[in-house]
Amino acid sequence: MTVQPPVKPDLALLLARADELRQAERRAASTRMVSVTGHLIGTPLNIIAGRAALLRSNLSPDAVEGNVRRIEEQVERLSLRIRRLIDYFGLADPPAGRRSVAATLDECRGIYGPIAELRGIQLRCCADGVDAALIDAALSPLVLTTLLSLGIRRTTAGQTISIDASEGGPNAVAFELVLPGIAAPPANFERMEPPEQGSPYDPDALEVFSISLGLARRLGGSLSILDGPPGGGTTVCFVCPRS
Repeated sequence: MTVQPPVKPDLALLLARADELRQAERRAASTRMVSVTGHLIGTPLNIIAGRAALLRSNLSPDAVEGNVRRIEEQVERLSLRIRRLIDYFGLADPPAGRRSVAATLDECRGIYGPIAELRGIQLRCCADGVDAALIDAALSPLVLTTLLSLGIRRTTAGQTISIDASEGGPNAVAFELVLPGIAAPPANFERMEPPEQGSPYDPDALEVFSISLGLARRLGGSLSILDGPPGGGTTVCFVCPRS
């Protein structure tokens, strides 16, 4: 019996599948965290609302004192449970390390270039005089690849996604990402608040922009949304410290 050699999967398909799993994992984690948070705060808030209603119906000194004390206990309990949640699941400090802008862009292009090509999208990366500048090796590429992943999933075949790195100030590098397939997020995207009724917005994009902003600030940098390219889309400016 002849044994056939294993078929080697196409690299682009593997990378695309890995990216799909990355998004699914992130959304599953967010969904679970929202569910857990809702459970943690639901009971205390119900008790607080009930005690507030009792205060309206009975203003005798003894009733007021008892209800206020109960409200204070629930507020303290709620604060403690939320703090424990933040402390336990808070993002750990990444390993210290620096990497050049050129190497960071090469990594982004190496991972997402084949996925973009598979979907008929051109990915262009350029560093204007900051190739050798050193930036954080952990969170900086995480921000860039998270935004690239979103951009490639939402961009139409035949369009171009670009990353241009340049001086962002005396001690910073600015990455400007043009994402033609994504509308600008609501002004309050930092808090990941759902838009008002009648103003729909892609929840995946809202989540990605909010997370990326949080990561940028953790680095000591910033993330802002600029005017999009002609014809629609979004331009994101990610600024991170350099050394």
